[in-house]
Amino acid sequence: MNNLETNRLKEDLQATVTELSDTYEELSLLYRLSEEFTGLGVDGICYLLLKKAASSLSVRTGVVLFLDEDSGELYTQAYIGNWDEDTTFKKGNNILWRAIRSNKAIAVCNHNTHEEKLDKVKCNSLLITPLNGKKQIIGVLMVADKKDGREFYSGDIKLLTTIASQAALFIENALLTQEMQVFLIETIRSFVKALEASSLWTAGHTERVTRYALSIAELLDLDGHEIERLRVSSLLHDIGKIATPKEILNKEGKLDKEEWAEIRRHPIVGAEILSGLSSFKEVIECIRYHHEHYDGTGIHGLCGEEIPLMARILTVADAFDAMMSDRPYRKKKTIEETVREITTCAGKQFDPNVVQACISWVKSTHKIILPEPESYI
Repeated sequence: MNNLETNRLKEDLQATVTELSDTYEELSLLYRLSEEFTGLGVDGICYLLLKKAASSLSVRTGVVLFLDEDSGELYTQAYIGNWDEDTTFKKGNNILWRAIRSNKAIAVCNHNTHEEKLDKVKCNSLLITPLNGKKQIIGVLMVADKKDGREFYSGDIKLLTTIASQAALFIENALLTQEMQVFLIETIRSFVKALEASSLWTAGHTERVTRYALSIAELLDLDGHEIERLRVSSLLHDIGKIATPKEILNKEGKLDKEEWAEIRRHPIVGAEILSGLSSFKEVIECIRYHHEHYDGTGIHGLCGEEIPLMARILTVADAFDAMMSDRPYRKKKTIEETVREITTCAGKQFDPNVVQACISWVKSTHKIILPEPESYI
């Protein structure tokens, strides 16, 4: 084998090693992205995508534009850097739509003088890549303004395409999950309205309790997953009353001991109704224990933090609305009377921390003078 053949083999080997190395880096990037995107909602994926793109390509500006199929516009879903969040682009023969139609990334240098420059985009070099899921066109990812002032090269295009293609799959799944969640919530709301129609005294109760519970939860810094689970729990918390005789629900006057016992069964009945939904374990537990007392004197005897936090929040929200509503056996209380009773029961019936959050919320929404939160614990 002569030197020429040897050198050619060395070059081929080096090219193979370089290609394998690039492939390994790309697979490693995809694996890391998959781990980080997993479990995130649409907004979380978009902002993480922008963060990765900005750090990997050293750009100042990044934008995710979603396609609205009804209006035929691209609208701003998420961005970092110098960008107007209200920016939209109508369908046309420009680089955004060419990227979508061709399903390829397009780089433009000297954008401000480019014949296809986009109105409203004030930057120099641009790199645009489509966001296409398996079944739908999601939109585009655009990055601009490299910190070193240079244009985008082939390596930049390949890297952004890799990141965007992985993100698009997760965004598509998250959008589908989001649609299913909306459908689920609206279905639950319709069911609850039908349930409340059977009682003269509970119309609107579920929606109000849900609103109160979520307001309290935000002050307690629950994460997005917990907030959504609490929303479903709040909407379904009285589902067990479907088994309560109507004559008890609509009785005009005080309930006797046996009737109260029947009413008090509804958290257990509600949990049993939902018991077949294995993915709703947190919701079921919240419904089962939403009438537990913090001091352990409730139905199941759980006390303190043995009671799930979502159930402790729901307990306060439910009691707040009950006191603020007319009942056949009593008139509703004033906001001051309600606050006084809830604070009196802190540490007994209610979690003191949840009470504190509830009172903070009341102070922010009602023009009343209340004691400082420290006195509730």
